[in-house]
Amino acid sequence: MEYQTIFEKSPVGIVYFNEKGLISHCNESCSNILGSPTKKIVGFNIQSSLINKKLKKTIENIFSGKSGTFEGECLSTITGKTLTIKVNFTPILDQDGSLLSGIAIFEDVTQRKQVEETIRMKELRFTTLLELYQMHNTPIHDIAEFIIKTAIELTGSKIGYLEFLNEDDNVLEMYYWPKNTFNLSRFEDETFVHPIRSTGLWGEAIRMRNPVIVNRHYISDETDEISSIFNKTLTRHVMAPIIENDQTVAIACVGNKDSDYDESDVHQLTLFMEDVWKVLQYMHKNYIQNKSLKMNKVLDSVMSSSPAIVFLWRPEKDWPVEYVSENISQFGYNVDDFMSGKMIYGDIIHPSDLDRVRTEMNRASNEGFSDFSQEYRILTKSGEVRWVDERTLIHNNENGILDYLQGIIVDITERKQANNFMRMEYDLDNAIGDKWNLQDAFESILDSALETKAIDSAVIYLVDERSGDFELVAHRGVSERFVECVSNFSQNTLMANFFMTGYPVYKDFSDISFILPGKDLSFEGLKAMAFLPVHDNDELVAVIALGSHEHLEIPANSRNLIESIANLIAVIISRMKNDSGIQKKTNNMRSLLDTLDEMVFIIDVEGKILHTNSALYEHLNYSDKDIFMKDYHLLYPQGQDDSVLPKLDEIIDKRSSSCDIPLVSKEGIHIPVKTKFTKGDWGNKEVLIAIASIVKYSELDRDVQ
Repeated sequence: MEYQTIFEKSPVGIVYFNEKGLISHCNESCSNILGSPTKKIVGFNIQSSLINKKLKKTIENIFSGKSGTFEGECLSTITGKTLTIKVNFTPILDQDGSLLSGIAIFEDVTQRKQVEETIRMKELRFTTLLELYQMHNTPIHDIAEFIIKTAIELTGSKIGYLEFLNEDDNVLEMYYWPKNTFNLSRFEDETFVHPIRSTGLWGEAIRMRNPVIVNRHYISDETDEISSIFNKTLTRHVMAPIIENDQTVAIACVGNKDSDYDESDVHQLTLFMEDVWKVLQYMHKNYIQNKSLKMNKVLDSVMSSSPAIVFLWRPEKDWPVEYVSENISQFGYNVDDFMSGKMIYGDIIHPSDLDRVRTEMNRASNEGFSDFSQEYRILTKSGEVRWVDERTLIHNNENGILDYLQGIIVDITERKQANNFMRMEYDLDNAIGDKWNLQDAFESILDSALETKAIDSAVIYLVDERSGDFELVAHRGVSERFVECVSNFSQNTLMANFFMTGYPVYKDFSDISFILPGKDLSFEGLKAMAFLPVHDNDELVAVIALGSHEHLEIPANSRNLIESIANLIAVIISRMKNDSGIQKKTNNMRSLLDTLDEMVFIIDVEGKILHTNSALYEHLNYSDKDIFMKDYHLLYPQGQDDSVLPKLDEIIDKRSSSCDIPLVSKEGIHIPVKTKFTKGDWGNKEVLIAIASIVKYSELDRDVQ
């Protein structure tokens, strides 16, 4: 079978089922994901044997001839285990539209969901701390209720309480939520106070000075009124003491989670309450003076060790900075860059996103929002593009006038990259459709590989079908001297044999120097390396080598991504061979554009340059490497890029537009042109086709007259 290797070795689970819903084929990855042997999966009827209603409805659409996707938890009727999966269903139809068979592609998204949940928990903690900091004039009852609600949400609980130690009277002052939790209605308008006990429910966490988990219905030996109330209310709970100067100062408790509590609940509750206590202490010491116009040192110390960056902005154009936490250094900047006034926040927002961020900020303010969030790109000090999630709180003074903005910025680039790689694996048609030949595909894949954590260099070798030699065809992040030294390995060399091991190899670069006789490559400074073979129908067709100049080891999460890239290369090579007719058509279009005297460049809806013709290279002196997948602003003078295409989507709606702004050569020379932008199609994608005609001096004179 032509695609048997892809089917068997795919990192995602694949099953085939017939028109009756019976599974006929299942690969090893699917067996691993579902936790069941292949022989138990084959013969399973997906139409009649499933319990999950949402999954069952998705499958019903398949038998109506429609594709479908399911993502979420479901109970496996084969193993009885609960799985968190994503499944893409695709029907295979006869000419008359009847169902012949279907394909289901499975992915275990448990780890991704866990990562997303961890990020959500961190964001919830930091957002809560920031809101808590602003509650300096709020009654203690409301502050305690706010803290308890967040602790309940962090742990998936239903009830909770918070107790503070009153050393003078040797009692605990208790606040709880919901209001009717413990049936203490007579204390509704005052704090519930009770003495400290050395045993039982009240004293256990204080005595042990450690968190306590109770995953059973609590039964106390005590027979007083307080114990009887808790006997009826708590089914399971976790308690965490807050200790300061070797003294327990408070206790937080959450209870009645649907499942048992574990160490992750303790971790979330303890981290949260430690940070809460720091903020409460600061608020207590600065109750009168602090107007929350600047972040305090305690909160700064909490935030500086976290991935969340805190800003305080003035509500002026592009947001001058009143305060920024020390961990802005993760983007290469320091606090003084902003506090000195040399930079404002708008300076680091990606130019293509700046208008959108301005619009969203103005809309939220004008519509009376108290908080909002948005995602956009920023530029680090070194010029690297990073995605961030901004959570902003809008503060108005007593007259209702906006006086400052507080923001939390979290780097979500890796999450974006993970989603991008998943889309690459599940949508091969789109992944290939954006490329016009094998070389273009390799160049784009290497760009994606360099976005992976710890990877800063990459090369691809193709196996020559006639000689068996390995030829370097694409590279990123390595010197030309290095490329020259490793551009070719003959079939009978040690390095070629190393490539043919048949499985991914992760090594320190120094460990492979002995198989490069006569070649001292230490000048390149490479450290960690990965060599991944690429097979097409059991035949070795390529090798991708990835490296790091900084890290001694490529982390496990990066290995999963780069092995997915290697699999994608294999599929692309196979598909490129099969799609030679499409390739020929694309090449003919490229050749036609190259015959034009006008300069032509094609850009996608995100403003990336997909293709240029030879006339543009000739007049502007750029190379394909300078241009491909770069922002179209590169071709225009600085400061005038917004005048060219303020909003790409508006131009697409109008179908055409034009401008007289000159183009800029690689040497910085301005070339006077008239450019017309027209909506078009390129590789089955909606694009803008720009045709720029050089304006002669006589025409310029006539325009001036």
